Amino acid sequence: MDNTEVCELFQISPRTLQSYRDKGVLSYSQIGRKCYYKTTDIEQLVSQSQIKK
Repeated sequence: MDNTEVCELFQISPRTLQSYRDKGVLSYSQIGRKCYYKTTDIEQLVSQSQIKK
């Protein structure tokens, strides 16, 4: 997934996504100037952020 797809999925701004990268919240790979994210990493972040009852 690229930046645009992740921002749309989480409904966050590109700057917030950059903060996630900077803080190590979300791992990524960079090819040229473009960042890409593994679907498994996205799923893991979603499952970690869910509220457990």
